[in-house]
Amino acid sequence: MNYNYYETEHFRKMSQILKAWYLVLLMYCEPLSRMILEFIRMILAFVTMLNDDLWNITIELKFNNVKLSKPIHAMLPVLMGACSTGTINQVSETVQPNVILVVTDDQGYGQLNFDPGSYNEDGLKNTQVTKRYTTAVEAAYHAAQTAMPNTSKLANEGVKFTNAFVASTTCAPSRAALLTGKYTQRFGIYNNYDAEAGVRPQEKFLSETFQENGYKTAMIGKWHLGELTIDSLVEKTRDYHRDAIYGCVKDQHPLSKGFDYYYGFNYHGSNYYNATSLFRNYEHVKSQGYITDEFTDEALQYIEKNQKNPFFMFLSYNAPHIPLEEQAPRKYQRFNTGNTEVDNYYATLAAVDDGIGQIVSKLKELKIDKNTIILFVSDNGAVIDSPLPLNGAFKGNKGLMFQGGIHVPMFAWCPGLIDEGKVITENVSAMDLLPTALASAGIDVSKSVDGIALQNVIKGEENQKRQLFWAGCQAYHWSDKNLDFWAGYEQYVKGSKEVTAFPVSQYREHLSDPAGTVLEGDFMMHYYPIGDRYELFNIRQDPGEKNNIAAQNSELVKRLKSAFDGWIINMDKPVEWNEQTWEKLLPKS
Repeated sequence: MNYNYYETEHFRKMSQILKAWYLVLLMYCEPLSRMILEFIRMILAFVTMLNDDLWNITIELKFNNVKLSKPIHAMLPVLMGACSTGTINQVSETVQPNVILVVTDDQGYGQLNFDPGSYNEDGLKNTQVTKRYTTAVEAAYHAAQTAMPNTSKLANEGVKFTNAFVASTTCAPSRAALLTGKYTQRFGIYNNYDAEAGVRPQEKFLSETFQENGYKTAMIGKWHLGELTIDSLVEKTRDYHRDAIYGCVKDQHPLSKGFDYYYGFNYHGSNYYNATSLFRNYEHVKSQGYITDEFTDEALQYIEKNQKNPFFMFLSYNAPHIPLEEQAPRKYQRFNTGNTEVDNYYATLAAVDDGIGQIVSKLKELKIDKNTIILFVSDNGAVIDSPLPLNGAFKGNKGLMFQGGIHVPMFAWCPGLIDEGKVITENVSAMDLLPTALASAGIDVSKSVDGIALQNVIKGEENQKRQLFWAGCQAYHWSDKNLDFWAGYEQYVKGSKEVTAFPVSQYREHLSDPAGTVLEGDFMMHYYPIGDRYELFNIRQDPGEKNNIAAQNSELVKRLKSAFDGWIINMDKPVEWNEQTWEKLLPKS
């Protein structure tokens, strides 16, 4: 009879003991060197090869009334802190990290002290803004650099993604991609007009994945992902935010999309005081003051209430979305740019920053800061009707597939899981944020998701040749081509007697020409089917996309166009956008 020690009960027990000690070391000891941990992991991997069943043993951990029961192979990423870039600084007792996703609305790459080395004051002198927001370049630059100190500090303490791109040039599609982890073209959303019908109910949100895995979940702020229910007309005003109480149909409501708690509104924007469209869960509620502060207060209360549970919070500020007719509270009015409109714009961002600072203080007070991941991103680029530095050195604005419309500030912070001061220059997508957070919690993500977990990118173990795609309208509505509209818009909203009708814009999304974009490495290609035109830019050398090198790189253009064709044919037709216009993007037979 052959004797095989690896099949004996003694070997099984010794293997279990070895794995248990590994967990103990991770949870209770002082930080160990990565080399030692990797050596232990290699031993465990060898054991696994000998007897794979051992690696699937289910273990159960219980801390602070939080019970976690998973196979040992699934538990290890949680205990190791999968976001770690080298050293395991501390593993919180709650095991699974809390996740707070903070989104700002139409904040440009240059309107935060995030990557100031990517542009300079001289380069901004030729950048146009509306008359309303015109001031000295130096003054606007200084305001942007000082408006959000808490946010900038978190970015510097965490992982900065300096080449991060949102999946759409406008609000609702960008947010839909963020929460589903998918290109929204897969479910027929190419622009804000498609999104008016909401995200079709059968699409799974990643908030649902958190919820299914025991997380408490909250959506606070701007939703803009469900079909509207208009309950009543509040008053007829020139600011469209004030006109009505905008609700959300039930099957696209946050409470139907993986959230236990909702406090916010379902529209493009809201007036900043006495907001008319705020709901708590399904109940319409009266505004309690300045909306940014309200959202912060709700977030603080939710954190306090759920400190003993792993939680996911989507904190979706509507600032600095225009119009900003109302002044931010005096406590945020610390700017002196020579233009009160510019001062108020950055005061609006200062209110967001103050909220972020309060949240971090609350996490530290509750001693859960080292087990909480804060993710930050803007939903798209800045509009022309906002102050310098706008989108920094990048060409274009919201609505356009140039860098100014889609290249955004993005970072991840968690002092217990992420080493300080990491800068990632690889191309990444905002669609990657929640898959990364889920991976940090040891939670599997559906393979149908387009976003990827960024742990290996953060550790420098992947040299990506990843391609990112965009398709939809090349809308100049928010750009310098439309300055006359924005001048009229300002006068209309302010109640000018000379401008009595809402100004007409020929550049709105549904009136704009179709376009497609592909990003690979340093190269960004734009395709315009009307006229069969191509543009190619080396965006590292030419961030302003001024030097079209398509003619000199015909083979690269051909390859990227082929990749775009292979991608677009797998997307769905638009929900609302003109189907004949969309068909121009499809490959010619």
